[in-house]
Amino acid sequence: MTVEINWKQRENDNGYRFHLGDRTIGDVLPFVDERFAVSDTFKLLREGLVQWTRKFTYQGESPASYKLSMDFAADYEPEYYMIPSVTYNGNGWGSGLEPKGLERDGQPWVFAWHRTAVAGATYSEGGGVAVALFGEPPRDMQGFSCSLVPAGGRVIHRLIWPEAETPATYDDRDRYGEAYEAERNFVPGETFTARAYLALHAYTEQRTAWRTMLEEAWRMQKRPVRAWYDPERIWALGMAYAKNSLWAEDGDFRGFSLGRKWDGEKWRQARNYAIGWCGQNASLGNSMLADYLNSGNEDSLRRGLAVLDGWTAGGRLPNGMIHCEYDYVLQFKPAEREVQDACNLGTAALNLFEAEQLARRCGVERPIYRETALGICDFVLSVQSTEGRIGKSWKNDGTPRDPEGTVGCFLVTPLVKAYELTGNEAYLHGAELGYRYYMRELQGNGYTTAGALDTYCVDKESAIPLLKAGLALFRVTGKRTFLECAEHASWYLATWQWHHTVAYDAGTALGDIGYDTFGGTAVSTQHHHIDPFALAFIEDWLELAALTGDMMWRERAIAAWANATIGISDGSLIINGKLRPEGSQSEGFFHTRWANPFGLSEWLVAWPTAFRLEVLRRVGMEAVVEFELNLTSSGDDESR
Repeated sequence: MTVEINWKQRENDNGYRFHLGDRTIGDVLPFVDERFAVSDTFKLLREGLVQWTRKFTYQGESPASYKLSMDFAADYEPEYYMIPSVTYNGNGWGSGLEPKGLERDGQPWVFAWHRTAVAGATYSEGGGVAVALFGEPPRDMQGFSCSLVPAGGRVIHRLIWPEAETPATYDDRDRYGEAYEAERNFVPGETFTARAYLALHAYTEQRTAWRTMLEEAWRMQKRPVRAWYDPERIWALGMAYAKNSLWAEDGDFRGFSLGRKWDGEKWRQARNYAIGWCGQNASLGNSMLADYLNSGNEDSLRRGLAVLDGWTAGGRLPNGMIHCEYDYVLQFKPAEREVQDACNLGTAALNLFEAEQLARRCGVERPIYRETALGICDFVLSVQSTEGRIGKSWKNDGTPRDPEGTVGCFLVTPLVKAYELTGNEAYLHGAELGYRYYMRELQGNGYTTAGALDTYCVDKESAIPLLKAGLALFRVTGKRTFLECAEHASWYLATWQWHHTVAYDAGTALGDIGYDTFGGTAVSTQHHHIDPFALAFIEDWLELAALTGDMMWRERAIAAWANATIGISDGSLIINGKLRPEGSQSEGFFHTRWANPFGLSEWLVAWPTAFRLEVLRRVGMEAVVEFELNLTSSGDDESR
């Protein structure tokens, strides 16, 4: 149903009263400073979207530095609020020390436009209406900031020029630095024009109306993208990194290290071996088998079977679980610290189901791969509560270590696959029960939790299984509610994806390599940096586009793929004076003031390589080549 937006200048000042249908939604507040003449103009671009242009003219008699702002005061106490990729209803969940609430020591949080997934975006909802305010990305680093300010039963959405981060800068995990405040000098008669967008929406379902903001920001900012290399080259570079830099032989272990780190003199291989999450041994083993099928390379077959055989022979536990880190099998980590987690176990089960099929195509029968995956699924059913909760982690004897977190949904998709392969209804029942439990968390809270295993907070990764499992359940049951839930999870994942490009200055590491934030995804509310983890759901976004007919999901997948190829070394890439190994890539890109501002991490972890190979083996080389057809912009000039 169309709800008309209209506005009228207030009688007592230069502000404007906005209405959504017959309901007052809030006010554009006047900028009050006698040294500036200010005028506002508004244009309805589409249903629910208003372009707001504010013109400031400096009338002072001498040059001076000033702060300018655009404020929209929503007429409600927010029931939920968000700054995309930064705060989700105040980040109250978890044990991290990331920015909490709307204020610190009584001062409102202010965040730079490049810290947010939509440029300077703020969102709130209450009483059936939702407001979002976001700005235009600048063409250089001279930008602006955003803030949500509590105001006695109202909430103010604010954009601020010039750029600031106050009252402190969140500049590393659980760590704060000094506030940042740029200066903007004005000379007499100078005019500054700012443009922003108001997305105003009435809703009946809570925690959904942010879709309007994301859809419009994507429409306006999407543009052609191109991967750094073609798919064949990316496959070759991935094989090179896996074989030449990650391959490890340690005791009876044959497989892949977690990655390489700079030790002060060289890139040193980490002595850490994980089956999923960061290490991705099961997925890399499958890619070795796929490489044999594609090329006939016997070395790839030997390595793939070695890692998969080793883990299923030496890593299984009596209750069906599998050691998530082989470090404990080799006994160089203390046994009392060992836990098995849902993310690694779910990844292991899915890849082992796939491994049995790949091995058979290679002419090798390995029923133990399926048996191991089914053992994990049987363990899941044994610990699942009657409400559907599975849990995050367990001790080796199956005792729960941590029952909390949406991360438990990583074990739902393997249950669906187990049902497909066996026809056992118990697996399907457990999958549906678990999926509904974890989807209720997202629908009720407006966020998901605990998937990024090195943090304990609101994050992106824990929503990935909500997308995957929803699609899987839709495929086997045909129930459209599962498809709708998968799309809801996708909208949440989209709050973590960069809708704009930040033009980094030359002399910064990101500027020097030509890093493009567009399409990348941030990690969590505790870790403010972009990584290529969207690779893990590119296949799912492509499927969602095909099932729903909404090509935006395909566009997002293409942008994520292009972003995830930036910074792959061809063997000649030098960053910060260090030659990077062939096929390697940084895990983290510090898109904001974080650790090494506008720089890159020196952790050349295994998972980006594994996920790129996974996309190529599952989606197919030819399908990925089509990505080079690129995005085309459908935004009109009026909306820019």
